[in-house]
Amino acid sequence: MDRGLLSTVIQTAMELVDSDSSDEEELEELIAVAVTKLARLKRNRMPRYCEEVVGRYYDFEFRRLFRLSRSTFETVVSSFEASQFFPHPTGGRPRVSAEKTCLVALGYLGHQNGMYSLADRFDMSVSSVSACVNRVLDFLNSISASVIAWPDQRQQERIKAAFLAKTGGKGPRNTIGCVDGSHVEINRPAESPQSYYNRKKWPSIILQGVCDDRNRFINVFIGFPGSAHDARVLRESPIFEDCSQNCSNGYLLGDSAYPLLPWLLTPYRDNGRSFPSWKKKFNKVHSQQRVAIENSFGLLKQRFRRLYLVDAASIKQCCLIVMAACVLHNMCNEERDFFEDLEHLPQQEEIDNGEDDDLIFDSAGNCESMRNAIAQTQC
Repeated sequence: MDRGLLSTVIQTAMELVDSDSSDEEELEELIAVAVTKLARLKRNRMPRYCEEVVGRYYDFEFRRLFRLSRSTFETVVSSFEASQFFPHPTGGRPRVSAEKTCLVALGYLGHQNGMYSLADRFDMSVSSVSACVNRVLDFLNSISASVIAWPDQRQQERIKAAFLAKTGGKGPRNTIGCVDGSHVEINRPAESPQSYYNRKKWPSIILQGVCDDRNRFINVFIGFPGSAHDARVLRESPIFEDCSQNCSNGYLLGDSAYPLLPWLLTPYRDNGRSFPSWKKKFNKVHSQQRVAIENSFGLLKQRFRRLYLVDAASIKQCCLIVMAACVLHNMCNEERDFFEDLEHLPQQEEIDNGEDDDLIFDSAGNCESMRNAIAQTQC
C-alpha cells in the first residue's frame, strides 16, 4: 500500500477510535472527511506526459492513441488556437496549451477511456479534463457548417462521375450522395427514455448522414430518438426541403427504408420469382454505389470509438460529441489521413424500426417511371 494512503487510513481510524462522542452525525462527518482525503490522494499520474512523452511516439503510435496523423493534428491545433474557444493567458495561473487541450479531447473521442483515466495520463484534475474536452467539442461544432458542406455544381459533377466509375460505367449516372441512418448507443436518458430504445432493445440516438464518393460527409442530422424510422428522420430533417428544391440535376441513393422520391433513388423490392433480371441488375449497381455511406459510418466509428457508447449526461451533449467526430472525420478526409482499409471495417448493424404508416410521400407516377428508365437504359 502507498505510504501516504496508509498514513491517511491510520490517522482517520485513530480519530474514529479516540472520539468519545456518540453523535451519529459527527461520526458520519468523520467518515466523509476520510473518504475525501482518500479521493484526493495522488493517483498514478504521468507527470509531463504531454511535454516529454508524446513527442517521442512513433507516428503509428501517435495515430493509434490519438486517432489522427501528426499533420492533421497540427491543423486542428492551429485552428483551435486561433479560435475564441481557446482561452489565452491573461495573467495568474498558466493555461493548458492548445496542443495539450486537443490531445485530451482526442483521447476522449478516440477511445472509451473515462475522465479519471485521462486525468491520470495527462496529470490533470478531472474537472480540467472535462473543460478541455468541452472546449474542443464547442470549437468543432462551431466550424461544422463549413467543414460539412453541400457540394457546389462543379463538385457535384465530379461526384457523379466518381460514383459511376465505381460500377464500371453502369448504373445511376447522377448520384451526388448516399443517405442512411446509424444508431449511436447512449445511456438511458432521464426524459422520455422509452422513445430512445430501438428495435434491438438498447437506447440510441440516430445519426443521419449523407456522404460523397470519398466517404466525406456532406450533410449530417443528429439526435432523433432511436425508435424513429429512417423515413421519419429524413422527413423531419432540413435536407428534405433542401433537396426537394435544389436537387433537380441529381439524386441521393438510399436503401429500402426510404421512400422513392424525385431526388431519392431506392432499390426495387424483390418479390421473388417474378422479379425481372433488369431490376436485379439495377439493385446490384445501386448497392455498389450506396455502400459508400456504410463505409463512411464504419470509418467514423472505427476512428472515434467513443461513438460505440456515448455516455454523456444529456442528449444535447451526446449530439455535440457525435457532430465533433463527424467534423474531425471530414478534416481527416481532407488531409488524406485515412485510418483503416475498408476491408477491415466493422459492419454497420442493421436496425429496422419497421414501417411508419403515418408518413405520406408522393412517390408514385413520375418517380417510378424515372427509376424504370434508369434501370432499363443505364444498367
